[in-house]
Amino acid sequence: MTAKEPFPVRMESRVGALSLTLMLIGGIVGPLRFVLNKFAVDGGVPPFAFAFWPMLFAGILLLVIAILRGETPSLKYAYVRAYLTIGILILGAPMAVLTFLADKLPQGLISMVVILSPALTYLFAILLGIDRLKLLSVVGLAVALGGILLIVLTDMSLPEPDMVWWLLLALLAPVLLGLGNVMTALVRPPMMPPTVLAAGMLLTAAAMLAPLMAASGQLYLFNGAAPGVNWNFLYATLLNSIFYVVFLEIVRISGPVFFSQMNYLSVAAGFGWGMVLFGERYSLYVWGGTALMAMSVLLLTLSERSRTRAEK
Repeated sequence: MTAKEPFPVRMESRVGALSLTLMLIGGIVGPLRFVLNKFAVDGGVPPFAFAFWPMLFAGILLLVIAILRGETPSLKYAYVRAYLTIGILILGAPMAVLTFLADKLPQGLISMVVILSPALTYLFAILLGIDRLKLLSVVGLAVALGGILLIVLTDMSLPEPDMVWWLLLALLAPVLLGLGNVMTALVRPPMMPPTVLAAGMLLTAAAMLAPLMAASGQLYLFNGAAPGVNWNFLYATLLNSIFYVVFLEIVRISGPVFFSQMNYLSVAAGFGWGMVLFGERYSLYVWGGTALMAMSVLLLTLSERSRTRAEK
C-alpha cells in the first residue's frame, strides 16, 4: 500500500480452529497483565512506570526477534503509518486514559466501560465499510453486553456525584480501542510480519507514555520497590510480546469484530485467575454473566461462518 492508495474496504475473514485457539490463548493470558499490574503497584511501582517499561522492553524484544528472523522493519510511509496508528489507538492513548483514571473511578465501573469496545468495534467496522449489519452478530454483542451488565450492575455505584465527569472521560478508552481494532485491519500492509508490526506499535506507545510518566512524577528506575517486585516487569514484557502478536494474527485471520470478542473472554478468565491466585469467590450473577459471554462468542462465530459460506 502506498501513500496514495486508499484503505482497503473489502476484506476476507474466516473463523476456524486457529483463530478460536488464538482467541482462547489471548483471552486467558490477557488478564494476567492486570494481575501483574496489581502486584507491581501494590509493591511500590508507579502505575505509569509499569505501563511504560514493559511496553518498551516488549517492543525491543520483538524487534530483535524480527531482525534475527530476517524480518527487517521498514520505514516506508505505509509501515510507519501502521506503527503510529495502531500504537496510539490500541496502546498509548487508551493506556494513558485508564492509568490516569485508575484511582478516580471504581474498578468495576472501569471494567464495564472498557467492555463497550466490541460493540464500538462493530459500529466502526460498519461505518468504515469492512463489515455489514448482521442480525446474528448484533444478537451476539447484545448477549455479551447483557452478561457484563448482569455482573457489574449488581455491585456498581458512583460513590461521589462528581465522578460522572471522570466516567465521561473513561468512555474515550473504548472508543479508541474500537476504532483501533478496525484501523488495524485497514492500515496494516498485507505482507507485514506480526512481529515487526507488534514491535513498532509497542515502541510507539512507549514513546507516547514516556513524557506522561515523567510529567506525572512517576519516573521509576527499578529502585524503591519491595523485594522481588521488579520481576513483574519481566513477566509483563513476555505477556505483552505474546498478546499483541496474537492480537494482530486474529485481526488478520478473522477480522477486528471477531477479535473484539476476546474482551468478553478476558473478563471470564479474569474471574478464574482471581479464584486461583487470590482465593476470590463469585456469586451466581457472575457465573450467569460468564455463560452469556461464552454464548456471545458462539453466536459471533456462527455469524462469521454463515457469512463465509454465503460469499463462496
